[in-house]
Amino acid sequence: MAERPAPLHAADKLTFLLALVPYLIDQVRVTVDEAAAHFGTTPERMRQAVELIAMSGTPGADGTYTHETLFDIDWDDFDERGIIRFRAAPMEEKPRFSTREAAALLAGLQRVAARPEFAARVDIVELMAKLARGATGVPAPVAVRPAEVAAMHATLVEAVASARRVRIDYVTTRGEREMREVDPISFDGVDDAWYLRGWCLTRDAERTFLLDRMASAELLGPAEHHEAGVAGDELFQGASTDERVTLRLPAAALPLIADYRGPDDPVRIEGEHATVTLRIAHSGILGRIAARLAGGVEIVEPASARETVAAWARSALAADDGGSAQETPSADR
Repeated sequence: MAERPAPLHAADKLTFLLALVPYLIDQVRVTVDEAAAHFGTTPERMRQAVELIAMSGTPGADGTYTHETLFDIDWDDFDERGIIRFRAAPMEEKPRFSTREAAALLAGLQRVAARPEFAARVDIVELMAKLARGATGVPAPVAVRPAEVAAMHATLVEAVASARRVRIDYVTTRGEREMREVDPISFDGVDDAWYLRGWCLTRDAERTFLLDRMASAELLGPAEHHEAGVAGDELFQGASTDERVTLRLPAAALPLIADYRGPDDPVRIEGEHATVTLRIAHSGILGRIAARLAGGVEIVEPASARETVAAWARSALAADDGGSAQETPSADR
C-alpha cells in the first residue's frame, strides 16, 4: 500500500495553491494525475485543491465577488475526464520580471551552469526557460558566443570536472601562437571573460589562460594534482613582469575591482575616494576595469596606461557609432 503524504499545514497549503494556479494557467490543459505527479501529491488532494480554487478570485470594484471575478473551471472535463482547464482566470496582471531583470537572472544562471559542479543540473536549464517565458518581453541575448568558443567552453568545464589534462592552441599576449598542455585547477568567469587556471607543463608553473585567445582545446589523459598558488577566490597571481598601474576611484567601488587586486596591492583611502595600485599583466585588462567602473575611475599613472584606456574608449565609441574599430581581445597570463 502506497504511503500517503503527510497533511499540509496552513502555510504549506497557501504555498501549494500559490504555485498551483500559475502552473495550471501555464499548462492550459493538464490531467489531474499529471498535476498531482508534478507536485508530488495525490490525485484526491489535487482535486480538492482545484475545487478550492474554483471558489477563489479577485473582488470587483465594490469589493464583492461575482461569477466573472472567480476562477471558472471546465467542470465537464474535470468531472468526466479528469482534465483541469480554466475557462477564465481572473489574473489579468500577472507578476512578471522585466526584460532587464530576466536578462540579469539568466546571465547569473548561465555562469552557475558553467561551473563543473553544476554542469549536469537539468533543473537550471529548465529554470532559465521559465524565466524567459515569464518576462514582460523577450530577454536580450546574454553570453552569446560563436559555436567553436562554446564548444571549447564545454571542453574546459569537462576538463575541470573530470580532472583531465587539456591541450590548448593559445595566442599569448605577445601575439605568439603556442601549444600548451595544462592540468586544470579552475575555470572562472570575470565579467564576460572566462579564464582557465592550471599548471602549464610547458612553463612548469601555474598560469591563467583567457578563453578568447584559445584556437582549440582538446582533452587528454588524467591530470596530475597541483596545489593552487593563488587563493581559491583570487583569479590572478602577480608576476615580476607585470606593469603597475595606479587608479583613483570611489572607495565604495573597491569591491568592483576585487577580482583584479592581489593581497599585497597597496590601497590608500582618503575620504570618499581610494587610490590603489594594481599589477596588470597586459593592457587589455584596463578596458575591462574601465567598463566595470563605468566612468568612475581615473588612471593616475603611468601615462601609457591612460592612453591605453583612452584608445579603448575611442574604439568603443566608434563601434557604437557603426564604425569598424573594435577592441582587440586580449588575454591574461
